[in-house]
Amino acid sequence: MNDLHHAVVVGINRYPAISDLRGARGDAGRFHDWLVDPAGGNVPEDNVALVTATERDEREADVMTAVPTRESVNRALYLAHRAVRQAVDEGGNWADTRLYLFLAGHGIAPFGGDAALLMANAAIDLLGNHIAVGPYLSWYESASPFHEIVIFADCCRTRFGGVAAFGPPFTDTTEAPDKVECLVGYATSLGDPAYEQQTPDPNQARGHFTSALIEGLRGAGGGTVTSEGKVTSDSLSDYVRRHVRDRTARQLVPQEARFLRETSTPIVFAEGLRGVGSYPVTLRFPAGFHGWVELRGRDVTPPRRLYVDGTGGADHVEPLVPGLYKVVPESPVAPDFRDGGFFEVVTGGGHGVQF
Repeated sequence: MNDLHHAVVVGINRYPAISDLRGARGDAGRFHDWLVDPAGGNVPEDNVALVTATERDEREADVMTAVPTRESVNRALYLAHRAVRQAVDEGGNWADTRLYLFLAGHGIAPFGGDAALLMANAAIDLLGNHIAVGPYLSWYESASPFHEIVIFADCCRTRFGGVAAFGPPFTDTTEAPDKVECLVGYATSLGDPAYEQQTPDPNQARGHFTSALIEGLRGAGGGTVTSEGKVTSDSLSDYVRRHVRDRTARQLVPQEARFLRETSTPIVFAEGLRGVGSYPVTLRFPAGFHGWVELRGRDVTPPRRLYVDGTGGADHVEPLVPGLYKVVPESPVAPDFRDGGFFEVVTGGGHGVQF
């Protein structure tokens, strides 16, 4: 267990005064699951705060009662600060401490800031109800309660010059700061939107950034595993940037994930993984085809469900290791795919499959 690792995970679907999202709360739950998985982040569950609304909260809240709020997030962060300081005072090694902050929901780029997650009680005249990444990161670098700070923000970064970027309410330290290692991952470029994958089932909605992020953290079939068997901040960021771009290439403004790293060495997220090389494989479906399909084959256990939106072209780019695969439509009345849906991935890459 990474006993000195802590996390605050925020996901907001319901915005009574703006517009609702479908996948942010689920994305927060998926990131939480990776954090507490012994084969993932290996963080003690007691060290992870999941800050989301309940389904009842979402049904009944108006803008004045909607949760979570800034106070919800600040309280969770404050409790993490106290816990890690106590652990270090009792003999824990500060160099082993890490904080994850995951933010998913609507976002803006306020004046003086790079990205801010809007809280559930935000409105067009209440955009100050946010968590701004830049000021919070500056406080962590100065006060240094943790050695490593990892922030992932799956939200838009559209500019709002009339909104100031608010920092945290925590008191700074008068002591000289220790050397803090930082990684920040943004879902999109400054000024641009971030997208959710649209599906008929709202429970299956996903942010493209979070989907690529979790795939990468779990090794992506070897696609983010280094020769030493590790997933690092460098291998992860390369994978996420590439796959977010591929998944949103058909959007009017394709999404370009951005990573900022201020570390002396790459941050390690996983070790002891099997470094099987994978290749990006473009799956192209017939024009007009839409619906769910299953991807079956080597290293895909259980089968992976994909939704095809009917636009044709390069519908999906999947990381696959060499081997034989099959794509099967779930609808019994779907047209037959070319070669029965079978295809092979061979060593060397450059794969594209037309069904």
